Amino acid sequence: MNQTPFAILLAVAVALAAAVSGHASTQQSAPPIIPKGAKLDIDPTEQIDFTGWWSNGSVLLQVRSDGSFLLWDQPNRYREPTKRGRWHRQNYRTFWIEPYFDPKTPGNAPPRTRCALRRTDGVLLLDMGDAIGLAQSATPPVAPEDAHVGKWNGPGGTLDLRSDGSYALTAAPLPNSAAQPSVLSGRWTFDGKVIQLFRGEERDAPLRCVPVTRPTRPSADGSVSSETVALTTPIGELRRLPTNSKDAVK
Repeated sequence: MNQTPFAILLAVAVALAAAVSGHASTQQSAPPIIPKGAKLDIDPTEQIDFTGWWSNGSVLLQVRSDGSFLLWDQPNRYREPTKRGRWHRQNYRTFWIEPYFDPKTPGNAPPRTRCALRRTDGVLLLDMGDAIGLAQSATPPVAPEDAHVGKWNGPGGTLDLRSDGSYALTAAPLPNSAAQPSVLSGRWTFDGKVIQLFRGEERDAPLRCVPVTRPTRPSADGSVSSETVALTTPIGELRRLPTNSKDAVK
């Protein structure tokens, strides 16, 4: 049978449409290509403990196991925290921190901050609002105050400089006095030259203690081989007690 040119063109068009439709159907049904051994940066089955110290060298965050947190806008934990508050877990890689009070917004509920974990080149990092790349550590970053932490003793009393930034200064009573030892407490800092003892919430008139070097006691031949650090304080000069010493004033 002879076909008209129109019929031939129609048959060709139908065949082409069928071929294109079949090819498209084959493309749509093809399974996605998944790299062999692909793994999420953080596996949802991982048991990650959020508690501990987090720092990127500019900010410092302590996430405590009791549900509280401390945040500093600089890396020295001996300074007064910028924010205090509570935290709660959202999922396996995210938690939120909520300050108790924000001096920038008095009378308003402080805004929460989202803290999200990620793993980069095998290292677990935390992004907290504008602060990114905080690394976790079991211990806080080293601070200048660490060199002076301990108990110091002298005739005038004792000074306990603690690693949590608090202190207790105990002034011994005068000889033959029935008075009880006087105790002062608060927070302390060290600026590289002077130790400052802040009394409670007072910040305008701290007590000053200055580290000084003193020669050790001379040996039998009269030579002095080394130096030791002492503190000049409002209760006199103090020397550091060995870690196994008792706190009693001698």
